[in-house]
Amino acid sequence: MYKEDSCPEIIVCLFDRDYHLGFAALANSLVVADFKGLINVAYRNSIPEWVNQLKPKEKDAFYLTDNIVIQFREVFTDMHLGYYKPYFLKQTFENYPNAEKVFYFDVDIVVKAPWKNYSDWLDSGVCLCLDSNFHFLHCTHPWRREWRNLANPDEKHYNNTSHYFNSGFLGVDKNGLKLIERWIDFTENYRKAGGEITYFTYDPFVSIRGDQDLLNAAVNFSADININIVGKEGMGFTRPTTFMEHAIGKTKPWNKKFIKYLFKSGFSPSPAEQSFFNFCQHPIRIFPAHVYQFKKLELSAASFFGRLIS
Repeated sequence: MYKEDSCPEIIVCLFDRDYHLGFAALANSLVVADFKGLINVAYRNSIPEWVNQLKPKEKDAFYLTDNIVIQFREVFTDMHLGYYKPYFLKQTFENYPNAEKVFYFDVDIVVKAPWKNYSDWLDSGVCLCLDSNFHFLHCTHPWRREWRNLANPDEKHYNNTSHYFNSGFLGVDKNGLKLIERWIDFTENYRKAGGEITYFTYDPFVSIRGDQDLLNAAVNFSADININIVGKEGMGFTRPTTFMEHAIGKTKPWNKKFIKYLFKSGFSPSPAEQSFFNFCQHPIRIFPAHVYQFKKLELSAASFFGRLIS
């Protein structure tokens, strides 16, 4: 039986609004991956109704399986939850001092690899995946020059990396906690400089559009931390997928009208969107059976017509 005080590995997530549906699919995929431990999740507004399917452990904590506990923690912050990531990660290390490894996942991700692959990955340093769009951002790029202006004056561990990472996932042990603290420092300095942290901007001409840029700024000042880099295949941005599928994009799989989207945009359902529906019904049942069957039928039809169109 799982014991919280001896848990060596913890998963961290955050959600609000209907993103609890993505979190449920992620949790289901972790069961298949054979993860054992605690899922520490921050939420805004209310705990999802689907927790009624789970066995209670204690206040706001539920057994997903005999070996996995989900601990819900309500947070009260005006930040966009993306910017709140490093704060909640640091809080997790503080609340669970016996934790050896902490992994953050965006809730539009599902896990595809056995959990041992993740645990082994972190044995040699912080786990990071390259981004889909800006995986290469030269060390002399103007954005990086602007990020440096937010660094604390006493920072001495600058490096000339040209890698750019997606902030939807990272794995950190206690040796890598300095990266999280620097991520927080950059966020605070950005806020003090007048930066907006209650929402993301989609302006392509600014150097900071969300938490991801501040994470990369922190990596730029972390030459003293070992980092293990996986390419775009790590999140399924290229094939074959090695670790996870990340359903990037504004419209998430649980809300998408796939046939309408196909004929409007010409794009078939992505592998990440298809993978989401492989983890919708057990152990957490995300949709009623008839709704799930309809969505699967729509997904299959959109995939079929997409092949004809292409």
